[in-house]
Amino acid sequence: MSEREAADSLKLMPNYVGILERDDYQALRSPPFARGYVKAYGRLLGLDEQHLMAVFDEVAEIPPVQFAEREANRPLQLQRTGLGVVIGLGVLLLVVVALWWWQEGAGGELPPAFSTGALHNLDVQQQYAGGGE
Repeated sequence: MSEREAADSLKLMPNYVGILERDDYQALRSPPFARGYVKAYGRLLGLDEQHLMAVFDEVAEIPPVQFAEREANRPLQLQRTGLGVVIGLGVLLLVVVALWWWQEGAGGELPPAFSTGALHNLDVQQQYAGGGE
């Protein structure tokens, strides 16, 4: 099996198999993943995984992964999109309350043009215009 075929089979970058063959794990873009690459490559070749991993741990000089501490200055849920969602919900609530208030205020009263006195005057005007029916 060629290096190209092995890389295609493992879905690795074409030059990764050569790097694994040379034990040059620092040349990988992400050396912490080298252990998984070696394990998958060994499985493909039918090698004993436990023995292969024991040898890998002796040979490889991969520094442990250092995770950065998360700053605790803001709650996680209010970062980036969370703040936009809260603002959007607040605006939506204000629109709903404004529409409800407007509906309550307009629903109980007639506009000034249609008040009781104006309707009475309209009836009187229609009677005179219609010829006193």
